Amino acid sequence: MFITSKDMRTAVIIIFLLAFTIQIKSQNKQQKWAAGISLAGAKYTYNGPPVVEVSPRLNISRYIFKGLSLDLGFAKDVIGDVQAYTTFDGAFRFDFGRSNHNIVPYILIGASSLKGKDITSTMNLGVGNTFWVLPKYGLNFQLIYKYSKDIIQSQRSHLYPSLGLVYSFSARNLNPRVWQD
Repeated sequence: MFITSKDMRTAVIIIFLLAFTIQIKSQNKQQKWAAGISLAGAKYTYNGPPVVEVSPRLNISRYIFKGLSLDLGFAKDVIGDVQAYTTFDGAFRFDFGRSNHNIVPYILIGASSLKGKDITSTMNLGVGNTFWVLPKYGLNFQLIYKYSKDIIQSQRSHLYPSLGLVYSFSARNLNPRVWQD
């Protein structure tokens, strides 16, 4: 059974409503939740056409344990680009134990369900970095390689860069002290 874009839209709305109505905090051991909005795109070849814009990308993340977080994302080509592109992503992020720092690099592994001409799935590998510039706001850069099997004609493997704003549900301490855990 395939997930329709209406089902994905409903799921994203429910996730965000839950995220904003429950008492939740930012993403580290004591404060587990963060959400973001990003500009994103799909780049299929190095010398081919420009990036297919897939914005905005919405995501929500939950810290699990020991630097590992679960991230769910959704994006649709609302700008009206030449190619139809809707993605529902899930990934595990590992931040090397830097969740409490102002600069948080991470690697990720996950999967996506993409709807272009047809619905296909990809395996995703990527890197990213969040720069916390204010107690509740950070800038996030992420680069994902979405691998699609060669036999799938409707969606080729591609790079998926994004740049966006991250919101922490409660203030982070940007100046941690030695005695703080």
